[in-house]
Amino acid sequence: MTSRRDLEKLFGQWNPNGIKTGDRVVVSIGIKYLARVVGLELDEKNKKVFANLKLFDNTKKNPIRVDVADCQPARSIYVGHHDNS
Repeated sequence: MTSRRDLEKLFGQWNPNGIKTGDRVVVSIGIKYLARVVGLELDEKNKKVFANLKLFDNTKKNPIRVDVADCQPARSIYVGHHDNS
């Protein structure tokens, strides 16, 4: 069994863009689309972190579970919104 500290280290290693639950992201898997991360799952066997997504455009059949490495933080709506200054 892997310790919590080891799991956190692996999570950071396999999540290169620092994506967190609640982040708005642009997913790029051949096509690009906007989504919100509703959960993250560590897959030790495949050495990946998967992002569970809520799509902003439900009319398209885009994947709702992707490798977090395929996600980039989306730009803020306007300057000064959330973390931007």
